[in-house]
Order: sequence, then C-alpha cells, then structure tokens
Amino acid sequence: MRPRRVRPKLGIVAAAALAVGLVSSPASAADLPDPVPVPPLPPIAAPDADSTRLVPVPTGCAAPPQEQVVFVGTVVAADSATARFAVQSVRSGSTEGFEVGGLIDVRYGEEVKFLDVDDTYVVGAGVDPTLLVLASTVREPAPLFGGNEVAGVNDSDVECPRLTDPMRTLDADGTSVESGVLTPLLDAKGDIIRAILQPAGVAFAIPVGLLAMKLLLFAMGRSLRDLGSDRPDRRRRHDPRMLE
Repeated sequence: MRPRRVRPKLGIVAAAALAVGLVSSPASAADLPDPVPVPPLPPIAAPDADSTRLVPVPTGCAAPPQEQVVFVGTVVAADSATARFAVQSVRSGSTEGFEVGGLIDVRYGEEVKFLDVDDTYVVGAGVDPTLLVLASTVREPAPLFGGNEVAGVNDSDVECPRLTDPMRTLDADGTSVESGVLTPLLDAKGDIIRAILQPAGVAFAIPVGLLAMKLLLFAMGRSLRDLGSDRPDRRRRHDPRMLE
C-alpha cells in the first residue's frame, strides 16, 4: 500500500496562514497608540556652585557680598560719613526705595573724605545689614596678614576664582579713587600753608611791633628831653640882664 502525499495540503495551509497575516497586519498597525513626546531634560545644575553670580563661586570659597545697584553719579553734598549723589545713569540693579528726586545717599564712613564735591564717580553700593542704608567703600580691602602663608588658609582642593569687591566706588574712567595717606593733606594744602604761615607771621609781627614801640617811646623821650633843655637857653637869650 502506497503512502499518501501531504505536500499539496501543507502548501495550502502555508498559503492560508500568509493570507491571514497580510489581512491582520493593517489592523494591528492601526491599534498602536500615538507616540508620546519625550519631556525635555531639566538644566544640569553645577553641584559645586552655590551662588547665582555671573562667575560661579564653588562651595568652600569666600564670595564678596552682592551689590544692590551700580550707578554713575555726581557728588552734590557730603558730611562726615555720607555722600549724596545726583544719579546720572544706572548700570545695574535698582535704586527703588533709596532714590528721592534723582538723589541718593551712600554711606562711606571715614572714607567719605576721599570724595570731592562736583566730581563724578561709578558707585557700586549694597545694603548695610545693620543700618539698612546703601553703603560703599573707596579703598580696596587689605589682604590678610601673611596671605597664603597663614596655616590652614587654603586647606582645600577647590580652586577659588579671584573676585573683586563689587561694593566699591571708582572714578568716572574706572580707575581707583586716590585714597593715599597724604591725599587729604594734598587736597587741603592751602589750609596747611595758612596754618603754618599764620603762627609764623604772628611770631614775627609781635617782636617787630614791640621793637617799633620801644623806638617810638625812646624818640618821644628824647624829643621831650631836648625840648626841656632848649627852654633855659631861650630864657637867657631874652633876659636883659644876661645881655649886659
């Protein structure tokens, strides 16, 4: 008895499966969900920076205080600790709450003596935490005694940027305001010359005056003596008995 041939049946089954797959493929594609957009990644924050400055200050580095305002102004008045500026332009920050009628007061303490009335300056000022007024400085902060040689001053592997103090006042051209020890003396040289010459003039005038008074008294005494000695001679000249 011969075996049955099954090859045609297998071919028919394969063709039927292929047809079913072609028919079901569009239906499967139509059932897929719409693609969901991927949300944007948040910005990467620098883990070593703890400030919002233009120059990031790494953690562990000393950062100068931030300024409230930077403006260009002309000194219109000053007392022993505060200078009053007429604001010409604001470079950064805000003067709201501190400016009145175009004028703004900035506290300097004893350094106000280095500012001249009617001169123009670039002023970087911050809020004094104690007095709650705008404050600035003229001199650059002095370095620590010993600098990097002080034990433990730089015990860190972090490289700190060199930042200047923003709360400083500069000349209109951006240079430092002259704040040497002799600056007040140079500004007040007229007063110094007057203070030296006035005592010297008085000390010279007193002896000269006394000498002139002495000579005057001597001259008056001599004149009186000569006047007294001339009277007997005149009497003798007019006495008839003296003529005989």
